[in-house]
Amino acid sequence: MTEQATMRGKAAIVGIGETTYYKRGQSPDPEFKLVLDAVQLAAEDAGIDVREIDGFAAYANDRNDPSRLMTAFGSKDMTFNNMVWGGGGGGGSAAVANAVAAVLAGYSKYVVVYRGLAQGQFGRFGQGPQTAVAAGPGAFTAPYGLLSPAQSFAMRIRRFMHEHGAEQSALRAISMATYRHAQSNPRAVMYGRELTEEMYDNSRMIVEPFHLFDCCQENDGAAALIVTTAERAKDMKQKPAWVMSAAQGSDYRQAATAH
Repeated sequence: MTEQATMRGKAAIVGIGETTYYKRGQSPDPEFKLVLDAVQLAAEDAGIDVREIDGFAAYANDRNDPSRLMTAFGSKDMTFNNMVWGGGGGGGSAAVANAVAAVLAGYSKYVVVYRGLAQGQFGRFGQGPQTAVAAGPGAFTAPYGLLSPAQSFAMRIRRFMHEHGAEQSALRAISMATYRHAQSNPRAVMYGRELTEEMYDNSRMIVEPFHLFDCCQENDGAAALIVTTAERAKDMKQKPAWVMSAAQGSDYRQAATAH
């Protein structure tokens, strides 16, 4: 029997970098600088020279091209660059999987997975497209008014609630849990601002059954992490976070192309 192909324990995350996070449109820095800062912090956390990074992986139409990043850092080489198109927030998991594949295949020694967002510079993220003709998956939803993630997922969660008997209180519990976790993270935009049941219940309805606090905040900022092989990870500055698996759900128009 042949050995099952798996990434389990063969690669690790060895460095993480995050900028300050800001409410939508309030970042004082342009998006490219946010990404530069996050990647630099990740390299410092990993204990490597940022110029040693030779692979780049991003997702969801990130605008910060690897060639620009490489030039800004004075990187020695770039052997891998990749962008996951589609999948929304799930693209982050796929980008990590692509980074793992790159180091295991021997393309790169250190791959940085990154994403940045500055909506004051480029406009609101996740807003419905203002186009005369809908194409791709949107051709099946936009004509019926489903333009945003909240509108599309509202139909799915309504069906789930109907089939499984879930109540609005279940959604409220999820929202309250996310705000509770934010209180332990000083970087969180909602740090110091707890959510109560009364606040949730009295918040405006965005699209049934989603209240205001059910919808994610698309904040400004950047984050990056560095992936390398298990062999290299054992001798690095930080205790490795082993990658055991990665998965992503997406629509049929999914791709991960050279970027």
